Amino acid sequence: MPFHWDKKDWLKLGMVVGATGSLMLLDQKIKTFSQNNKSPVASKFAVLGNDLGNGAYTLPAVGSFYLYGYLADDNKARKTSLLALESFALSGLLTSGLKVLAERHRPSTGDLPTAWDGPRVSMKNLSFSSGHTASAFSIATVFAEQYKDHAWVPPVAYSLATLTGLSRIYSNAHWSSDVFFGGAIGYFMSKAILKLRKDDEKTATHLMILPAVSKEMTGVRVKYDF
Repeated sequence: MPFHWDKKDWLKLGMVVGATGSLMLLDQKIKTFSQNNKSPVASKFAVLGNDLGNGAYTLPAVGSFYLYGYLADDNKARKTSLLALESFALSGLLTSGLKVLAERHRPSTGDLPTAWDGPRVSMKNLSFSSGHTASAFSIATVFAEQYKDHAWVPPVAYSLATLTGLSRIYSNAHWSSDVFFGGAIGYFMSKAILKLRKDDEKTATHLMILPAVSKEMTGVRVKYDF
């Protein structure tokens, strides 16, 4: 995709990188604030937010929506489900790659936000970027765009995705910059996929994405026929 970017695309990348860098300067303060202002109500919302970014919960939900589309002969529902799964898969691949290369220490370790051991390939410290947030925004963006004719869908979809991001900070699993960059990956990945698949009626026949859930990991299996 970068080989086909124009000036606007590079500008967007610059803005995302700039915002991420700015948040890195505030990571420690944001962590301290979130950990010092916990409450029973906020903790319950955090549980919901974490679940919304977990493929073990979201993939069955998206799969059920596809099943609805199949039974109701709703082509838009089927296509939306497949687009969401495609975005979920590609966002997951990108965030996973960044995690093992960056090897940033999670805030829960007690280390400073400047503790990075990358670039190198490792499965030890996987804070940057937030996979949960990327997953949530990848699915939310697809549904928000596909059903933007329903005024309530975009704000609800993006609010739930934002809840996931805030929950990762609240749960001390990610720094704020991890969350922002993960959300940007999910959002822009979905935008790119929607643009590529626009008016492509063959998407459902060429693309097959199935959930793969085990004790060790949650992900997807992807098959695409060119």
